[in-house]
Amino acid sequence: MTSAVSFFERDFSGTLFPLKTNLLLVQKHSAEISDYIYQRVLNDAHPEDNFLSQQRVFATKPRGHLRRTAKLDPVAEYFLYDVVYRNRGIFRPEVSELRRSFGYRFVDGHHIPVHIAYARYKQELNACSTNYSHNIQFDIASYFNSMYHHDVAHWFSAKDNVAAVDSAALSQFCREINSGRSVDFMPHGIYPAKMIGNEFLKFVDLYGPLKSHKIVRFMDDFHLFDNDPDVLMRDFQTIQKLLGQVALNINPSKTAFDNSVGDVKETLSELRESLKEIITEYEEVPTASGVELEETDVEIENSLSPEQVDALLELLQNESLEESDADRILSFLRMHSDSLLEYLPTLFRRFPNLIKHIHSVCSEVGEKAALSEVILEYLKESEEFLEYQLFWIGAIVEDHLLGHGCYGDILLRLYELTPNFKIARAKVLEIPVQDFGFKEIRGEYLKTGQSDWLSWSSAVGSQNLKVDERNYVLSYFAKASPMNFLVSEGVKKSM
Repeated sequence: MTSAVSFFERDFSGTLFPLKTNLLLVQKHSAEISDYIYQRVLNDAHPEDNFLSQQRVFATKPRGHLRRTAKLDPVAEYFLYDVVYRNRGIFRPEVSELRRSFGYRFVDGHHIPVHIAYARYKQELNACSTNYSHNIQFDIASYFNSMYHHDVAHWFSAKDNVAAVDSAALSQFCREINSGRSVDFMPHGIYPAKMIGNEFLKFVDLYGPLKSHKIVRFMDDFHLFDNDPDVLMRDFQTIQKLLGQVALNINPSKTAFDNSVGDVKETLSELRESLKEIITEYEEVPTASGVELEETDVEIENSLSPEQVDALLELLQNESLEESDADRILSFLRMHSDSLLEYLPTLFRRFPNLIKHIHSVCSEVGEKAALSEVILEYLKESEEFLEYQLFWIGAIVEDHLLGHGCYGDILLRLYELTPNFKIARAKVLEIPVQDFGFKEIRGEYLKTGQSDWLSWSSAVGSQNLKVDERNYVLSYFAKASPMNFLVSEGVKKSM
């Protein structure tokens, strides 16, 4: 198993649209995928083989905003993990103690988990808020969607120790996955892309004329600290000019002066303290003269009141809420409420952007049948859902509900709701459930000769058929394209 495979596996669950189709192919068939990339896709002698144009998807953000990105196919996704891992040495630590940046690189052979880097970043912000009188915070508007293909390609090729074949390959990848468009190509939500995005901005950290005493950055979120507000304003304007050289702009709605740096973790700690109650209990203690009652104070934690639940839901509405903080809040709800199921319908309706986090806390729900009923009722309420919601509900079913309650009805409802959402439908098709008509549904996709997410995921969903039946349905599917052949051969290795 290659190191790129391990990198992929460790990052998989944290991505925006983690399709098991890609995971299976990378785990079982990475050597063949690598050969296809480096012997054919990147070989001028085979102009018929290229990186495919990628499927456009939209993840959810707070307050109805959408995050536009692409879901990479198994070949493209493996390539990005591989080329970044092999060149991981170019992704450097922070510039200095006064020009700080956090995460998105490798240490001791492993990538730094985002939640750990973010926690250190928040600690640094809290310390700086205490030590300095003034600050400016801002971020880059639609950063990943605004990156320019040629700027990224030139940045990568200029790095020491990057081979010419790798710089040419990354340039080809950026160009072809987006059908030749020079912007809006960088995929969101996968660690190697985040590493590129973070390192690309190091030119700001390294810019000598900046005078702010402390500059703290987490990806494209900047905080400048100093005791002189004039110094901060001059640096703020200088950074805008620097970013303008690569066609990047500051988001005016996210810019704040002397803004307090809050911490959800502290808020939850305070709330936890408020739940604690000291009660008096009496314990029978044997003595020489018999049994005496001894008074002891015992600390217990009460359940959340409706008002406290509302306060937590208000925290979830914060547009600047980070993923790790959302996880903390949902976990807190789970630990300190009588039943998370009671609040799931509200969470589904009010916070579509938190569906990925709801997936993680559903692992702790013991009442699986009841959970399936809650989800099915939610899906029956409307015909209008976002692809991201439907994708992650499919993941909840696969990871937590198979064999419980009305899981089959949920899968059928998800299939009905996804005619215009290829990636969400692919999530349903790749789940290896053969009942409820899904074997026949997949068979139709596998027989048409199509080569797209619906046929690839149908092949993966057929993995647990009897060997002869599976190999038969895959045999003609494999003939339609090189990608179909790779998928077919990988699926055959899976069981």
